[in-house]
Amino acid sequence: MRISTNMFHNQGVNSIQKHQNAVVDLQLQLSTGKRVNAASDDPVATSQIHSLNRTTSTIDQYAKNGEYAKSQLVLEETAIEDVTASLQRARELTIQMFNSTYNATDRQAAAQEIGQLIEQTKNMMNYRNSEGELIFAGSSVNAEQAFVEDVNNPGYYAYIGSNNADDGTVDTVYEPLASFGSRFVQIGFDADNKVLPNDQGDPSRVRITDNGDKVFGWPDPALAETTFANPTGTGTPDSNILNVLVELKNALDAGLKPPEGIANDLAFGIDQMSKVRAEIGGRQNRIESQFDAGQTFKIALEERRMNLEDMDLVQGITDLTKNQNALQIAQQIFTRVQDMSLFNYLR
Repeated sequence: MRISTNMFHNQGVNSIQKHQNAVVDLQLQLSTGKRVNAASDDPVATSQIHSLNRTTSTIDQYAKNGEYAKSQLVLEETAIEDVTASLQRARELTIQMFNSTYNATDRQAAAQEIGQLIEQTKNMMNYRNSEGELIFAGSSVNAEQAFVEDVNNPGYYAYIGSNNADDGTVDTVYEPLASFGSRFVQIGFDADNKVLPNDQGDPSRVRITDNGDKVFGWPDPALAETTFANPTGTGTPDSNILNVLVELKNALDAGLKPPEGIANDLAFGIDQMSKVRAEIGGRQNRIESQFDAGQTFKIALEERRMNLEDMDLVQGITDLTKNQNALQIAQQIFTRVQDMSLFNYLR
């Protein structure tokens, strides 16, 4: 094979450029701390890194959802705690007013305090979050109220989803669908990756609003012991704790003893609030469990990503030194070879 002067020069230049590129690439990797800085560095690893980053971002979003859900549940728990305190005070007054030592004037004075408790309880049952959404209106978070005036029984209150509730429109349109469903947020990876209106026992979703009829009403209306005396009404008022307080106030305003069964209904309402608060605590624990599981999974994903993307600094420094020496040698050899020619030999 004929070795020409041009071949010597080309080989020398190619060798120098190859080692220069290697040095530049290694300097970039050491400065960023990453082995893969572009898709061309390792196409297979790049695809896996993108997939890992997407999964990590999803876990971070689930954690944010969990924080939002916890804030909503804290608001709900606070409202229920306030209602419970009101019911406890109302029951204390009920037991006192049963005593024959209190006269009509005393009972009417107690009725004034019951009226304040009714307003406080109604406000909590229509409680809203910072975004103005109702907490106890099921899926109808943007409704005007969760508990509204009972159009069939003036002076009493009905849940927005019941047939006695008026939504405030002129034609008195009812909202029966409001009593169904609730709002859910996803706090973890789903087993079947299907978005459903309920959790179906799936721990990946948590309920952040509740049906007020279930929270403040009776699971079975037949369990209510209060007998409502409403001669102007066209039906029976809804069985909920707010109407129990209204019936108590009506009796005390008339100077009468509290109706039979009201003390038991108030106690039942307090027990119901305790059960709901325990259920809310279970949801909060689910959020914590999902968060811990997500963080554990995220650590594993991060370790996998680091193995694919990050640079081994010791190996990188070793390779950089090796390529710098190779570049220096290639440059020295080129300076020797570039002056070699047949004319130099003839001289």
